[in-house]
Amino acid sequence: MSLKVLPKNSKVAVLGAGISGLTFTYFLSKLRADLNFEIFEKSNRPGGWMSSPRLHVSDTNEPVLLEKGPRTLRGVKNGSLFMIDILRSLNLQDQVEVVHKSSDANRKYITDAQGEIVQVPNSFRTAVDFFKRVQWVDGKLIKGLIKEPFVKPLDQDETVEQFFRRRLGSTVLTDNVASAILHGVYAGDIGKLSIKSVMPFLKDVENHSGSIVKHVLKSINKKRKKDEPDLPVELQLYEKLISPQANLQALQNDLKMFPMIKLKDGMESLPKHLADYLVNNTNTKIHYGTPVGQCDPKNGQVNGQSFAHIRSAINTHSLSQSLPSGNPLIPELKSVQYVSIFLTNVYTKKPILLPKNKSGFGFLRPRHSNIDNNPQALLGIIYDSDIENNVQSLFTEEKVTPCEYNKITIMMGGHYYNSWNIPSNKLNLKIVKDVLQEKLNVDLSKYTVKIIDEGEELKVDSIGPNDIILSYSLHKDCIPQYNLGYQELKTKVLDILKKEHFKLSFGGTVFAEGIGVPDCVSNSFTDAVKLM
Repeated sequence: MSLKVLPKNSKVAVLGAGISGLTFTYFLSKLRADLNFEIFEKSNRPGGWMSSPRLHVSDTNEPVLLEKGPRTLRGVKNGSLFMIDILRSLNLQDQVEVVHKSSDANRKYITDAQGEIVQVPNSFRTAVDFFKRVQWVDGKLIKGLIKEPFVKPLDQDETVEQFFRRRLGSTVLTDNVASAILHGVYAGDIGKLSIKSVMPFLKDVENHSGSIVKHVLKSINKKRKKDEPDLPVELQLYEKLISPQANLQALQNDLKMFPMIKLKDGMESLPKHLADYLVNNTNTKIHYGTPVGQCDPKNGQVNGQSFAHIRSAINTHSLSQSLPSGNPLIPELKSVQYVSIFLTNVYTKKPILLPKNKSGFGFLRPRHSNIDNNPQALLGIIYDSDIENNVQSLFTEEKVTPCEYNKITIMMGGHYYNSWNIPSNKLNLKIVKDVLQEKLNVDLSKYTVKIIDEGEELKVDSIGPNDIILSYSLHKDCIPQYNLGYQELKTKVLDILKKEHFKLSFGGTVFAEGIGVPDCVSNSFTDAVKLM
């Protein structure tokens, strides 16, 4: 995107009050206190897909946290460090909870071809069990590994499946393992997702080392540096321009022991407090219940107002509907592919949902074969209660007291729905019950299932020891798909912005770098700096 420094005291329109729109406003307001911001949000709350409502239980007056979107941050990413530092600046550091790398909650699972849950190896014993039960290697793969160093690099993009087949001669690894990972991140199809977009490091390895096998061997033989690595340039710039006292090097080192981060009051607590801060401490107005009805990036107009710059962090299909007829962006924005997720929160007072002796983060379902037999469209299940019972405060190291309750999140749909009609809520709830019985071995005949329909108030009179609470929601078009052709589409869109001198830039999960929450926050900072 061709971003230019903004005139003094100018106005900026931000489309969407999700984490991307809010962090962009936060960073740019820190860099340019003279600017005025107007945020347009179609819903009546900040946070976007970050939603952490409470289920109210009337007889005990207890609130049960239900994450309806992202619930954890994984890995030490720049965006995660930015988010933690923002929380510290808002005096909310007590919200940051982490899971130690040795914790049971860090165990991960996938399902084998028979649908049984198998732990991803973290020890010799689990490795033996995994290799015995999950077919991750076959004769073609062994031959392919021998030949792989002699396979020539390919400049053009290809799907994840095509890349592995070309380099390794087999898709057994992608079918039975890698497809599960991409179900967890993109809810996408390895037969369609672009390798350059979702695993760019593998294309870099191929181009620089000529071979994955050669690269791995070089990495094993390479001596580790004893000196602490320099802080990435982006983090250095953040400390210089935004938060001189952040000491991100120390924070980065601390987080190496904690690969999973969550927020005590739910992920929505960050955008909620950030929105309050912006309204009360910067030149920012947030217009809730105000969808973008008209947007002219040529003249910098949104809903009849003029702006020096427009930052879009909303669904591209929604944005395309607001553009003037004939705008060259319209067909490109409409062509972005999204997937929908049917998400169900399940809660019980007794520990009846989670598999015995298999505590952890949860499990993902791989594709298993080219003709995937997955009538449930199951992507995976997250063990929320295992995570919540194994956290500690990052800054005080205080640990939670574990409780008996069980809480899980079942995720269905994704790319499977793109070739189906999305099932009705009634049918999907039947499938959810099937998943509970078949995958988690819950005998529903022994329990009373209480369903809270989407859109209803999250409230129940009571939760007894034999009650199972289901709260579901269909997230339509929630995850963009970086399928084959996405890189060309991205280039075309950015070229249009530059050629037409549009006063528009894109945040969020499209036409930037990465789909995760930390990626969105990093993109917000990077582009804010270009406009300062």
